[in-house]
Amino acid sequence: MTTSVKLARLTLSPINVRQRPDDLLEIPQLAADLEARGVLQNLLVTPIKKPRGTFEVFDGGRRLRGLKLLAERGAIDAETYEAPVKVLVGDEAMLSETSTAANFHQLKMTPAEECRAFQYFIGLHNDIDGVAKRFGLTRRFVEDRLRLATLAEPIFEALSEGAITRDVAKAYASTENQEKQVLVWNGYGHGYANADTIRRVIANESMKSNDPVAVLVGEDRYAQEGGKIDRDLFSDCGDRWVNPEIAQRIAGEIMEAKAQRVGEELGLSWVRPIASNYVHSAAAGLYRVALPLPPLTEQQAKRLEDISARQEAIASEMDDEALDAEAYGALDREYDALADEEQAVHQRAPVLPDELRARIGAFLKLTPEGEMILDSEYYSEEPICTSSEEDPADDGAAGDREIRRSDGPTPAPLPETIAPGGKPLSARLYDELAMQ
Repeated sequence: MTTSVKLARLTLSPINVRQRPDDLLEIPQLAADLEARGVLQNLLVTPIKKPRGTFEVFDGGRRLRGLKLLAERGAIDAETYEAPVKVLVGDEAMLSETSTAANFHQLKMTPAEECRAFQYFIGLHNDIDGVAKRFGLTRRFVEDRLRLATLAEPIFEALSEGAITRDVAKAYASTENQEKQVLVWNGYGHGYANADTIRRVIANESMKSNDPVAVLVGEDRYAQEGGKIDRDLFSDCGDRWVNPEIAQRIAGEIMEAKAQRVGEELGLSWVRPIASNYVHSAAAGLYRVALPLPPLTEQQAKRLEDISARQEAIASEMDDEALDAEAYGALDREYDALADEEQAVHQRAPVLPDELRARIGAFLKLTPEGEMILDSEYYSEEPICTSSEEDPADDGAAGDREIRRSDGPTPAPLPETIAPGGKPLSARLYDELAMQ
């Protein structure tokens, strides 16, 4: 008999086969659907003697829990809400068999069917948030299914037929470029390849959004120049830039312009941009210029004398065997602080003589954080002698020192790599940016 019963008079039967906790049964999602569309399928119930007029639900336990959740939230009133039910009377064995059969023959949608279904709903309403709310799902879940629905046809067919898992399909969907999907599918789709392999192959032909070159360029300018971005919805590895050559070209232009400005401001012979934080290989064949330190000021010289005197006094105090551990530790820390101060004075910034500026250059580096900084070392293409201001063995001409040549082979540099900034993008810089 089909009828309706007030929600307050329904309880879950102990013979209902679904006994897992609510979170595992996805009750919140079902509750959202019940609120949007109501109960689409009758609950199977059987009457119980006490209290009179009440029923146990032996099939439809998830729907019952979803309705009770709505009642707890105040969306419906359990005392007045009429739930559609079908009343069956029989012994416990018959009711349990009916409950098992009703659940056993339910066929869950395949991942491919879910994808097409959500694609259809979005096409009707054009409202991802609305569809997510009506099904009790997150926006991310719906977006995931929509991305899978746009897979290249051979990959989607494989998902529909169960030839690949949802995880492998997500790996292909890490890029929106269907041509790239098909290219990887033709190479890996017909043999064994796990999701990590597919994702790695696709990623190798793109650039991470947190790559130093990408950070330097910025997403807005990259997009303005026609660059495409794959929003990776299936991992936390960040988005992928599909056209790394565009980002590399823009980064080269930015670094060349910056090198020109810095070279002009400092009056240097050249400033070369490099797509790295290390200048060793770029400086091969050049000579490092050992710039002289500025002379000590009267205050610095006096401070060094005071530091030396205080360190001698501390050493004498620390030799006292009657000194307790706390006092000894305080003296030890003071001694270390004085040593650090002394080192800072000796490591003051060297002086760049004006007469050398037109003969030397420096490298503009790209840090892992995507920042452009000028390297602190200066180089020249020919040996240059500079005088050391603080070498006690120096006196007059003896203080002249030839700069040291960087290790490594001496390549024949391209003209545009030698010239000051402002020249066309050097081939070396472009290669470095591409290698990044």
